[in-house]
Amino acid sequence: MSDVDLAKFREITATTIEEQAKIFLRAFVMDFQGKFDEVLDLAEEFKKYAPKEGVVRELDEHAAHIFLEKLGETETVRALRDHLRSIDIDFNKKVAFIEYLLYKYKKNLKELLYPTGKASPEALAALEKAIEAYQKVLAERAAREKKMADLEKIAAAGGVKGLAAKNELEQMRAADQLEQNRKEITAAASKRKAEKAAKGDDGAREAALKAEQARVAEEKRKKEEEELRQRQASRDRLKAKASLFGQ
Repeated sequence: MSDVDLAKFREITATTIEEQAKIFLRAFVMDFQGKFDEVLDLAEEFKKYAPKEGVVRELDEHAAHIFLEKLGETETVRALRDHLRSIDIDFNKKVAFIEYLLYKYKKNLKELLYPTGKASPEALAALEKAIEAYQKVLAERAAREKKMADLEKIAAAGGVKGLAAKNELEQMRAADQLEQNRKEITAAASKRKAEKAAKGDDGAREAALKAEQARVAEEKRKKEEEELRQRQASRDRLKAKASLFGQ
């Protein structure tokens, strides 16, 4: 590796995990048509093992061990150490997310820094929009899950506050999930648009994608309606029982 390439690579590893994921996807956009979310999901998992303070960029050896073991990507301690040595391109005894991605997807530094067969500006713009929509969905989902976890703790404690928390939880599960599903469908649509821009689909494929999108949306709608119906029936039964005790 030349000093120039090493300097460029270190500039990349100095960015956040999210930015490293974007850099990787931009370089290999044609290889990740329809599955860029796989890389973003890995980024979210990678962050779980990183330091909680400061700007998260890479994992130390111990955290990297745990991360790789969690993914089932190593069999023995010795193999794991060899694995880490092969990932650590800049030999700083830490693993940046971009290093892990290059290893996992069998890419090299030259391909990352000097990509061939570059995608069109339209394809890259579609990719950026799809990534932004998907990351927004992930962030909102995480915030929602945290709030629900907090409410569950309050509900478990009982009392007036516990009852209020339980009611709020029911409302979130019934109403918020509908909105979240809508946003996920929108993000999925952006993803398909990115695929089309990168691949140059014909009219028949576009029609098939639209039909599939409509089918998925209809299935979600029916499932949501059934879940709401079941929850309402459960609440009605509880009210009926409560009225019997009140007589």
